[in-house]
Amino acid sequence: MSPRLSLSLLLSLTVASCGGDPNSTDGATSTGGTGEPGTTTGASEPTSGTTDAPTGGTTGEAHVVPEFGGTFVVIGTADDGLHAVRDLEFNPAAPGQLWTFNMLSHGVVIYFDPGTPQQTSEERIDAYGQHFMAYVSSAAFTDDNTFATCQESRNEWNVGPQDPDDFMGPALWPADLEIFAKVGQAFPPEGIEGSHLDMLHQSPLCMGIAHEAGNAFWAFDGMHGNIVRYDFQADHGPGGGDHSDGIITRYTDVTVTRLGNIPGHMELDHATGMLYIADTGAGRLLRLDTASGTNTGKLPGDWDGAEYTGVEGADVQVLVEGLDEPSGLALHDGRLLVSEHGTGDIIAFDLEGKEIDRMATPAKRIMGITIGPEGDLWYADAGADEIVRVAP
Repeated sequence: MSPRLSLSLLLSLTVASCGGDPNSTDGATSTGGTGEPGTTTGASEPTSGTTDAPTGGTTGEAHVVPEFGGTFVVIGTADDGLHAVRDLEFNPAAPGQLWTFNMLSHGVVIYFDPGTPQQTSEERIDAYGQHFMAYVSSAAFTDDNTFATCQESRNEWNVGPQDPDDFMGPALWPADLEIFAKVGQAFPPEGIEGSHLDMLHQSPLCMGIAHEAGNAFWAFDGMHGNIVRYDFQADHGPGGGDHSDGIITRYTDVTVTRLGNIPGHMELDHATGMLYIADTGAGRLLRLDTASGTNTGKLPGDWDGAEYTGVEGADVQVLVEGLDEPSGLALHDGRLLVSEHGTGDIIAFDLEGKEIDRMATPAKRIMGITIGPEGDLWYADAGADEIVRVAP
């Protein structure tokens, strides 16, 4: 990070409240901070509430998609620290951990053995989360006990609040519980800015993210309306600031539309290289061939000293149109599952965009969805601040 932009020079001695809600129409009200930096909370018991499915499948008959079911089991609530929860991901390196990402706390709630009688939870908020995880919209895990997050932020904080400067983009984090929100929590920073492992800054208002391989990820750039590939390469270690080895590639003619406060999640099919995108503002599902396109050379405006170039002419197709605010996305067993924020439904499509099945949910504001280790479907309800498992 350049000296002019270093957080070390900008942070004050106390944690001030963050900037305004990116979209004031959200059902939750931001109160800024959520306690002292790096706070954690104790264990909580699983919630036992269930709700029957309001409808059956697309034709009113039994569902044909095995992930769809008739019962919705609430396993997490605001009592656990959920605060406008917008995404959820199981950690592949520790399948008994379900991580949830909370917009208005700028942090996470981790569930251990979720949905079982042994369930516990812990809230963690990095001391520097109001920059590195500010208004977190989405997350994607690697197989190496790390993950990256996208932030729906224009960098309104630092000295809290400040005028947005658009110094914002995806951040890389450790999922090691001895490091995440534990290392580098001194405030002021003393040279170590929290526990993040890396960050690049070309995508303010980032709405979705998908893992490719190593430290490479794809991001939905909500401010500029493009898809961008980020490769952090070698991370700088917890709390560092050297981002100069990063590689950033902007797909300048792959157009996506942000709808404020509703993430547009993405999934990469590693077998084919196809990136599936919930283009929320345009109400459609896209498929991008990540092996296509021609690099057009260096782009202006790099903040990090990284390699920053453009790509044009990539093969991108519209698979589905007419969706009502598509948000969550999961790829499983040759099917795409998409949550419609506008209706509360989850829809199953084949990989050519043909609708297979549809399931109504009781969610107030459904967003991220994921498939658990047992093949079951889970979703985040930002309106009710609930994590829900779909049971057969």
